[in-house]
Amino acid sequence: MNTRVAPVPVILAPTLLMALTLAPFSPASASARQTTVLTEDLCTTCSIELTPDVLLGTDGESVIGMAWDIQRLSDGRFTMAFGNIAAWPEFTVFSADGSDFRRIGRDGEGPGEYIRVLSVRELGEELHVLDNHRRRITVLDPGFEVVRTIPLVCLNCNGFDMAMLPGGRMALNYFMSTGSLEEALAADAGFAVHILGPDGESLHSVDEIPTESPMNPAEDPSRFLDVAPDGSLLSLHLTSYRIDRWDPDTGELLQTFERGADWFPDGRSPSHSARPERPPATGTRAMHVDEAGRVWVQIGRPAPDWEDHLVETPPDMDPKMGPWMYGPGSTEGVIEVLDLESGRVLLSQVLDSEVLGGWGKLFAPGWLAVYDEEGIPQYRMWRVRLEGLAGRND
Repeated sequence: MNTRVAPVPVILAPTLLMALTLAPFSPASASARQTTVLTEDLCTTCSIELTPDVLLGTDGESVIGMAWDIQRLSDGRFTMAFGNIAAWPEFTVFSADGSDFRRIGRDGEGPGEYIRVLSVRELGEELHVLDNHRRRITVLDPGFEVVRTIPLVCLNCNGFDMAMLPGGRMALNYFMSTGSLEEALAADAGFAVHILGPDGESLHSVDEIPTESPMNPAEDPSRFLDVAPDGSLLSLHLTSYRIDRWDPDTGELLQTFERGADWFPDGRSPSHSARPERPPATGTRAMHVDEAGRVWVQIGRPAPDWEDHLVETPPDMDPKMGPWMYGPGSTEGVIEVLDLESGRVLLSQVLDSEVLGGWGKLFAPGWLAVYDEEGIPQYRMWRVRLEGLAGRND
């Protein structure tokens, strides 16, 4: 599952306090927008074809538990940043066929050293590595040597996603108010998406959310980010089926797309404790744009028979877990393919977890990753293809 931790308080160094006081921000207005309600105009000849591909981790040491961030590079290699705390200061690069791997990074403060690698993104021949604890991005060349380090000005850099924009600009998802530290702590609103220049300078802060207490947003600020073919920034909300299209040059909200699905309870928490009378939470899990400009969205929602998969919490588990747990099979993954230009949902298909052998994470256009820790931790990569669209009479 694509799980992210909630923002946590951090202690700010004096240099960061000074930077926050001096950093210029450009909050953008989103007062005027066009809202498109996506129509479920399903392609009756279409389906998603799943094909098993490379298996990573057969060596017994390269996969260190579940991955926090998975990417497929343009040359076919894969990168993973793992959730295991021992692996936080590094990420792993796998060869395209899974026969070889290399660890990149180490614990420390210097160039090429990290506390926690949160995201790895490719831009041209360079990799941008986000360390949210060090509040900086390290740019690596094809040989993984440090090209430069980009400092980030953020109170809390925890976020769900990062996207590389045209011209070397970056979009990051983390919640932060604008202005000086004092102004940020007193602000009655903050922003979920931040557009930065190639050197980390703040260009625009967008997607305003009211606060219910200092630096505490009144709704979940988590967003999945990707870039549309025209260079605009797409932002998918975690707790509602809503995609915002932003102009990265001006910070203007160009358009909002909403999906009126009765099985998606808008604005609910993406997770909650298990109870016999309460189904698992529904939430978005990923968003990616394919080469044709179609948007692929992954959703996690309760399985129709979720009650049959409710299990009692084992006595050796933390009592804070509560008396019940949602067991395997209590949720199902759904892939939807959207044509934003026509405002249509082209396909909506439940992923067959029995075929996949577990929960599949959509981590790149045309790719799913399935984690398996039976025996040794491994990831099976699956190719995902949209079939049958050419036969549709549009």
